[in-house]
Amino acid sequence: MPTCDPKQLAAQIRKGGLQNLYYIYGADLVQVRQLTAALVKKATGGNADMALTKFDGQKLELKELEDASRQFSMFAAYNCIQVHDLNADSLREDQMKQLLELLSEIGGATVLIFDITGFDPKDGKKTPQGKNKKLIDCVAKYGTVCEAVQRTPAVLAKELSGLAEKRGCILPPDSAEELVRLCMGNTLILRSELEKLCAYADKGNTITVAMVREVTSPQLETTVFNLARAVVSQRPKTAMEELDKLYAMRTNRTFIVHAIASSFLDLYRASAALRAGKQPGDMKQDFGYRFDFMVQNAFRDCRRLPPERLRACIRVLRDLEVELNSTSAEERTLLEAAIVKMLAIAGG
Repeated sequence: MPTCDPKQLAAQIRKGGLQNLYYIYGADLVQVRQLTAALVKKATGGNADMALTKFDGQKLELKELEDASRQFSMFAAYNCIQVHDLNADSLREDQMKQLLELLSEIGGATVLIFDITGFDPKDGKKTPQGKNKKLIDCVAKYGTVCEAVQRTPAVLAKELSGLAEKRGCILPPDSAEELVRLCMGNTLILRSELEKLCAYADKGNTITVAMVREVTSPQLETTVFNLARAVVSQRPKTAMEELDKLYAMRTNRTFIVHAIASSFLDLYRASAALRAGKQPGDMKQDFGYRFDFMVQNAFRDCRRLPPERLRACIRVLRDLEVELNSTSAEERTLLEAAIVKMLAIAGG
């Protein structure tokens, strides 16, 4: 099984027939972490404190990895080694050659796991790139590669409803979908927000859409997109309310401006894609978006403004950045003024 999906790898782990090499990566960081933890637990017999050798991939010394791979564990059936976030592109050619040779020789009771959560081996493309591709191909040849792709909003919503049921609460589909939207599909945040909602609703009760909106912590991406959507929809009150939320989050000024600009770029890209006869899937692939609904939302809302007005809004944000960096004017005032300008542009 050189390549597999998370379900196949989870089944392999349960059966206990472990291989010598694993490479686990993907946009669904929760699944990457869960699968890595399950592998480590199985290989160490639940005794990771004594039987796991862990390396930071950003500081990896190949000689230390080689020495560790030749040892035998006194505390578990396997010599388990975890290398976290090794970006092979950071290795010199001679180091890369040394690593690939080492991997081809690993056998016996050694289980070496590469887990990636801190960067994208695909670099926004369809397939892994550069030296990371060489590393993945090598692991696939001698072991197992698993990519945990980002689950669709519908799948995430169904899983959340199932988790809520296990906690004694009812999470209807519309409430689950709203939770996924508010958290922008971030699986790291969704679990904690669901725990909070279940505690708020108490056992046996139904979690309504209103509860989800009231209890769920605002996320930067969602709030910024709501602000941009309010501008293109010419809703000044809502736009200023979303700006209030951003400041309530104590968001850094630079992040606020860049995030708003990013949302308008999403809208402009969608507008250009529409006029070029492209589909949301084309835009997601071309620009490396992680979540389908980010693109779908942009396609839905870009129709409210012609491209030239979206370009004008982006110019306003460009001028805002220059003004914030070159004057001593109060930043909140400048941001509000920029929003008013964009509202005027949206209104023609």
